[in-house]
Amino acid sequence: MKRLLNTRSTGSGPTLFEWQSGVSQYLAAAAASASTIRITDRKGVLVDTIQLSGDCLDMKWSPSGDCLAAIQSKSLALVLWDAVAANGSLLVDTGMKNMELLCWSADGDLIAVATSKGNLFLYDRRSGKKVPVIGKHTKGIVAAAWSPTGELACASADKSFSLSNRDGDTTFQMGLKGEATNMQWTNIKNETANQHLLSMVVNSKSILVFDPQKPQQPIELAFNARYGTIAKYKWFKENQILVGFASGYLVVVSTNPRELGQELFQSKSFKDSLGDIAVSKALNSAATCGDSVIKIHDLSNLQDVSSMITLENERGLLTKLQFSDDGQFLTVSTKDGSLYIYLSKLPTLGYTWHTRAYLTSLSEVAVADFSTSPPVVAKCETSAEPQLLSLGPKHLAVSVGSKVRYHTMAPAVKRPSDGIGFNYISDAAASQAVGSQLSFTPTVWERDYGSPITALMMVEQYAVVLVASGELHLHPLEDDFFNPNSSKAPLTLVFPEDRHARGPEGEPTAVTCAAVTNEFMIFATSLGLLLHYDLDEILMVNEFQHSTGIKAIYPRPGLSTKLIFVDTNNKAFIMSPLSDSLVEVPSFPATTKGVLWETAPLPGRNIFVTWDDTTVVTYIYTPSTVKGPQCRGVHSNTTHLPFGLKPVLLLDGVLKCQTAGGKLEALPLATHVDVPPDVFLRKFQTDVEQGRALRLLYLAWTMLAEAALHSMDILVAKRVYRQILNDAGMVMNLTRIESVEERVEMQGHIAVIFGDFNMAQQYFLTSSNPKEALFLRRDLLEWDQALTLAARMAPEEVPVIAREYAIQLEMDGNPSEALVMYEKALATPIMADKDEEQVEHERVCVAGLTRMAFRTGDIARGMAMLAKVTEKQVLVDCAGILETLKQYLEAALILERGGMFERAAELWIKLKNWGKITKIIDKLNSPKIFLQYARAKEAEQQFVDAASAYERAKDYDNVARVLLENLNDIEGAAILVRKTRSRESAKMMTKAFQAARDFKSAVEFYLIAGMPNEAFEIAKSQDVVEHFAELVQEDATNEMLINIAVYFQNKGAFLHAGRFYLHASRYPDALKMFLQCPVTDGTSIDLAIETVGHAKSDSLTHELIDYLMGETDGIPKDAKYIFKLYMSLGQFKEAARTAIIIAREEQVLGNYRTAHDLLLDNYRQLKRTKAKVPAELDRMLMLLHSYMLVKTLVRIDEHVKGARMLMRVSNNISRFPSHVVPILTSTVVECHRAGLKKEAFDYAAMLMRPEYRQKVDAKFKRKIEQIVRRPEKEGTPEPTTPCPFCANMVPETTLDCDECKNHLPYCIATGQHMVLQDWCVCPTCEFPAIAPHFKNLLEKTGQCPMCSETISPDAIRPVDDPEAYLRGKKNDIEDAAAAATPAQQGPPGSRIGPGAVAVASAATAPAQGSAAPAAESKQALGTLRSGDGPEQARKVSDMAHGGLIGSTGA
Repeated sequence: MKRLLNTRSTGSGPTLFEWQSGVSQYLAAAAASASTIRITDRKGVLVDTIQLSGDCLDMKWSPSGDCLAAIQSKSLALVLWDAVAANGSLLVDTGMKNMELLCWSADGDLIAVATSKGNLFLYDRRSGKKVPVIGKHTKGIVAAAWSPTGELACASADKSFSLSNRDGDTTFQMGLKGEATNMQWTNIKNETANQHLLSMVVNSKSILVFDPQKPQQPIELAFNARYGTIAKYKWFKENQILVGFASGYLVVVSTNPRELGQELFQSKSFKDSLGDIAVSKALNSAATCGDSVIKIHDLSNLQDVSSMITLENERGLLTKLQFSDDGQFLTVSTKDGSLYIYLSKLPTLGYTWHTRAYLTSLSEVAVADFSTSPPVVAKCETSAEPQLLSLGPKHLAVSVGSKVRYHTMAPAVKRPSDGIGFNYISDAAASQAVGSQLSFTPTVWERDYGSPITALMMVEQYAVVLVASGELHLHPLEDDFFNPNSSKAPLTLVFPEDRHARGPEGEPTAVTCAAVTNEFMIFATSLGLLLHYDLDEILMVNEFQHSTGIKAIYPRPGLSTKLIFVDTNNKAFIMSPLSDSLVEVPSFPATTKGVLWETAPLPGRNIFVTWDDTTVVTYIYTPSTVKGPQCRGVHSNTTHLPFGLKPVLLLDGVLKCQTAGGKLEALPLATHVDVPPDVFLRKFQTDVEQGRALRLLYLAWTMLAEAALHSMDILVAKRVYRQILNDAGMVMNLTRIESVEERVEMQGHIAVIFGDFNMAQQYFLTSSNPKEALFLRRDLLEWDQALTLAARMAPEEVPVIAREYAIQLEMDGNPSEALVMYEKALATPIMADKDEEQVEHERVCVAGLTRMAFRTGDIARGMAMLAKVTEKQVLVDCAGILETLKQYLEAALILERGGMFERAAELWIKLKNWGKITKIIDKLNSPKIFLQYARAKEAEQQFVDAASAYERAKDYDNVARVLLENLNDIEGAAILVRKTRSRESAKMMTKAFQAARDFKSAVEFYLIAGMPNEAFEIAKSQDVVEHFAELVQEDATNEMLINIAVYFQNKGAFLHAGRFYLHASRYPDALKMFLQCPVTDGTSIDLAIETVGHAKSDSLTHELIDYLMGETDGIPKDAKYIFKLYMSLGQFKEAARTAIIIAREEQVLGNYRTAHDLLLDNYRQLKRTKAKVPAELDRMLMLLHSYMLVKTLVRIDEHVKGARMLMRVSNNISRFPSHVVPILTSTVVECHRAGLKKEAFDYAAMLMRPEYRQKVDAKFKRKIEQIVRRPEKEGTPEPTTPCPFCANMVPETTLDCDECKNHLPYCIATGQHMVLQDWCVCPTCEFPAIAPHFKNLLEKTGQCPMCSETISPDAIRPVDDPEAYLRGKKNDIEDAAAAATPAQQGPPGSRIGPGAVAVASAATAPAQGSAAPAAESKQALGTLRSGDGPEQARKVSDMAHGGLIGSTGA
């Protein structure tokens, strides 16, 4: 801030001062003990002096600032000073002694003067009325304030305050806790109306807020005690109070009901003391003083101290602060009488042309040229504070009051055009000249226009001056004009001219606003007349009469003739003088202070903004749209105008604003800020938010496309629809119409896109292609309008439109009008390019006429026309119409013609014409028709035909009834009911079979009928329960199953009883029944094992084990049942070991196929349960499979492979004790046949041993002896193939690799070890095979040699990853060394073998028999057998090992 003035009083106290309200033109100051009030202007120049008879006690300006009132000591007079006359004062006798303070009413009419005795004096300045009020309070009045509605609030030292009306009558009075000071009224806006609140400081510690509408509910705002006493407070932002405490604290407290009393801000602003607070709404700032410092705070952020002034010699003495109402001055007083005045804000006064003029102080103007960098600035001193500035090519004009001073600038440079930004000069040399020589010449012209200046404008040759009297002066800028002694001085032209000086009724008119461009002077009058004058010829070129007065004009810069004017109704219009057309600016803000056009030289850029103190609104004017010229405001995206900025220029979406210091700041419009999509999306974090953002982007593009269409910019709209929205249909539509050249027709097409069809028709009819209106109405199915248009402009279209209209009328159910339209369509041939179109037109119309003839009741005409029709659909339609008219006979005949036999049959049924139905019965499929036909035949007692019809109608109950009751065909009915499972029919069958004494069939049909209890009772009474049980066991309830079981139990049929107990899940009873059955074929034991497997019960398992070991009946059972028990309990590993024992015994007995199948089945079950296969089982299966494979290989002439398999078996001949000699004999024969003579000799020599020689078959004995006598010393080497694990070469039939020590998988088709190439598996058993050999074997045998399932060679597919199979195979086979662990062998010294351990474990293990640790198995065995004696343990062990072989051998 800049200090303008400071004075020091010689008195002994502070100086009283008050700035003039409103215009802030004068400052009134009264020094202590000076008995004088000095009135000075804004520059400190003394204007007047008011002499007093004593000290000035108080003084106040009226709200309008036109009068100053003061009271003085030692006098009863009230002093009034008129600011308009600016001299002399008026004394008003109050008759009151001891005056203390005064205050003005809000309207400036009343003055209230209060005394220290509690009296009051009211003075009406307008009427001179005086109202003394004696005894308003018992003690002195210390504070007073008028409300905006005219109520006077007074606070007294008697600890009360009162409210009085304008006559001084008390309307309310209330006591307080202490003395009140600093009374203020404030206005708060709420949802319904303005609310006036009174606030005051009580006891210097709290603030009382009083609402006159709620007098009994005052609000007291208390503060923290550490803040101390309240020095001053000010209201701001309607519901917030800025409170300053004497201790230096600054606090903001809220009076908002939602946060009442809440401290919004708190700061220790001064170390020692705070003197006063001042708030300026014009600056949006607050000033505080204390500790010889003045701080300026931004009200938006009080922590932000924008300025600080230090008065070194005034520490602790600052007493009062005050801003002038316009915010330009800040004044502070001290306790010793000093007064300091600071310039807080310069007037935002400036003018922009090529250069820019702005104030740098109250008496200095700077002109800056921004075409150079840095800008060149020239300064000009003014004799007084300017009120208006103007710039031209050659001159700077400064207005003060009614005078204008014209300062000449050098050099003068002509600008190319108006308002095209700041860089007007395209010539670099000219720009350099301006930058280097910009200055003011000594030539200064001055002119007094006789009335205050309200507007000042200049062009190169002329000055245009608008004065307050309503006259517009136009005069040249020449020396001769300003030289009063010149004889050639041109005249001043004053407007309006005489012809425009008065209105139609003789009322005088005045110019209200004016503007100039390079070519025109434009002004408007109070009667709404808008005139354009050509500055070259000074001739009026356009005259426009508006309906009301015009108060502002804003022409568009550049070469455009458009302008915006604002009328007295605060409505704004865009006008073009070429056509005098007006477009109203929608939602024009009432607070608008100015309008700026976009000055960027871009074609079609019709953008302007309106601005007020806080907001900038962007508008877009579109001269060509679907609905004609339009203007719209972007109110949803306004731009905030920061405080203190004044817009001066709009350039390419950036608002150039002037600051109080004269500088320029750029403010981008919110409507022009470009946000890239990626930046926009980064604002949204979650997927849901980004999804919504994408939808917003899509909506924005859609709005852009629609806006482009609205502005008739087809290319932009098409581009958006194609590249962004991917709307192919819209792109095709726009492609179709983009070639339209006529604007009106194009408007019609776009109106169709927007759905405004009436407007589209108007455009089409006024265009050169009016048929588009016809096509539009036809496409909209608005046939009446289409026919009217066609009759007028395209008669050839009438038949087609009439036909389509007839079809629509027919669909709407209006046959009479449809008939007329069809006749009209047939009356005139269509203008068709092809005969087919004419034929199709006639066909449609004839068919429609026929239908409408029937619908209108003209049956004869319809039948006559229908006789020539062969189209099936027309026949069907006409038959339907006749049916609705109840003309069934004709309808049925037509339907038969059309092949609609079902519907024809329905009509014949209505007519009861069964003969007609009989003729077409074979062409029908409708069950409904068959059912009606069957009933008719049954009524005629033609039962066979009736039964057949019922069956075709799928009414099987009636079929069964006819068969039973009328045809006596019980067997046929039974077959039917068994098939249909109809309960009603089954009930009929039960009666028939009971009558025939066929109780088994009766039981069966009782069950079909859903009557199991009745069936059971008959079965019991007729002793056919076993038959009943066979029928019901799958579907019976548990109760029924138990009843059947009890019945069989009572009959002694324990096997049947056990089965039904098992089905009913009564496992203990089932096991009891099975164990009572005699052991014949083993069925009962198998069922007992199944029962234990389902029950998963330890007790039942023990009971069955005891039975199998012979503890129950003394007869040990076959060991195979232990294997089955393991399988039933899910103990697959134990089952595998038992299977090995059984298979070994079967192998010893020569039952090789049985042993093979047993091992294969167990192998596959172990694989399914993902349990490891014992190595012993795998080797036994391999050996047995090798033996079984020999026969197949020999049969398909694979003798070498067969011989190799026999050699493998012979090498393990001890495992085949029952057939040692036959196997060795076959080995010798096959080896000899395959050419393996060395091998044949080896096995022949084995046969010639004494123990085998006598057992050799006689027919082979001699041959074998010959082989032995002629030995072969060299054998045939066996071919080798790579090991699938390590690729080491291994003989084909060798299954162990010496290199990697792995056991190799073997091919089930050859017995050779597998190789990685040609690897395949059997689809059924999943054993590996070499694909070519396996397919060859399947082609010759058709069966898998391992599982004996029939397999097609085409089903064999190679394995993609044989190595995975190898890894699985290796993991699936149990290590031979781990096959018999101590846990499986039982504890040392125990006689219980592994089989018993498994059985014991199964009794205590989980349902699936998962392997448990050895310790748990031992514990379970101990628990299970804790009461068993050694004898029982020995029996279990015998059964599992030696006992098994012994019993089998026996």
